[in-house]
Amino acid sequence: MSRSRCRCARLHVTRIQNSDHDLPQLPDEIIEFIVSKVLPTELVAFGLDQVSRSFVTFVHRNLCSKTYFCALHDPLWELYRNTRNIHDAQKFDKLMVLLIKKYLCQVEDLVLPVTLFSHIQHLLEANSYLAATSGTACSFRHPQPGVALTHLSKLTIKIGEECGGLTLSHNFENLKTSSSLCKTLHEVNLDIVLSDNEDVTCAGFREFLRFLKEISCKSTLWNIRLTDNTTSGQGWSGPANLNRYRNKMFICYIRTMLDLSLKINQLELMDKRKASPYMLVMAPYRRTIYMFPEFKRCRNLVICYDIGLIAPVFSHENDHFDDLLSFEVDESHVLYKADLLEYLKSAHELREVKVVIPSTFQSRVSRCTEGCFSNPDFACFRADGWCSVPSKLPGAHFEIVARAPIMA
Repeated sequence: MSRSRCRCARLHVTRIQNSDHDLPQLPDEIIEFIVSKVLPTELVAFGLDQVSRSFVTFVHRNLCSKTYFCALHDPLWELYRNTRNIHDAQKFDKLMVLLIKKYLCQVEDLVLPVTLFSHIQHLLEANSYLAATSGTACSFRHPQPGVALTHLSKLTIKIGEECGGLTLSHNFENLKTSSSLCKTLHEVNLDIVLSDNEDVTCAGFREFLRFLKEISCKSTLWNIRLTDNTTSGQGWSGPANLNRYRNKMFICYIRTMLDLSLKINQLELMDKRKASPYMLVMAPYRRTIYMFPEFKRCRNLVICYDIGLIAPVFSHENDHFDDLLSFEVDESHVLYKADLLEYLKSAHELREVKVVIPSTFQSRVSRCTEGCFSNPDFACFRADGWCSVPSKLPGAHFEIVARAPIMA
């Protein structure tokens, strides 16, 4: 925090009324510009909203203008992770209470790791308990009666790995606490990373969804991104293995959402250990995903995972997947394109099929003199590899686009 202290030390030069000392006076625009460069957490932590009555105006205006807050890119996250003892925890809780009262109540779009979200939930729960049992003043007063995050409409929760696990031990069973968190969420984004240590479980995920469902409505958009960092992958599994490895399988989390009657707006399935798209498809031990029918129970489906076996169509011929509007394959190989198109035929409202190819694919093809890219393994990156799309999916617009190059 030394850099933050140095940055905040520049703010002591403000307007001083009725002073005989010859001190520099900065224009209001310069002062406000300097304040805008300070993080909201720093403004609250250093008490800069209490410097003077005129200075409070700059601080308050700055806090109200920053309606997006990502804890992962803020000193608050590092401070929480470095909490070692009870004394540190008490200081962090005081800061968290101040941050809720003075800044987070203004935030509309909030991004939190699940461990920090759980901590906030426990603070609110403890606050409600004190109010109910002691009859005295609460540990802090909500900006509006009963609501802590007054303007919150979009919530993004990062789950897994460095953001923390999600099990039953996180204790989201107190559904009354959710009503004191915010009003009604218009959009919920869940970003989950699955790994071999199973720090994220289906049981914990179900309880967490029930908690969030209390502050959602029918029009709430539910977006979920599932990232696979397991060694086993997302290939086909029999019922016994599917139950045994349920905490590491995409389909189990999707079925949990469907069981709770949550309509998925966008579903992204990604492979963190994905091989280079320039490797041959039939390389030994290549990871592929098995396409379950439930993947089509969303509006937008994005696959960044090499697609292998497809669920048989004949066993689901009476099913209709009318929610699916767009399908995207992102820099991934498709082993059985004909089967994939048959898989998509049951999505009668499908309007768009997009294939995203690597940004360097065309340049590599132009430089190759051996004809390597004429190999059938790379047909999914060429238009002639999808020539049967118009006949199989006549109502869908098909396009192949190159991913924009990453600027250094």
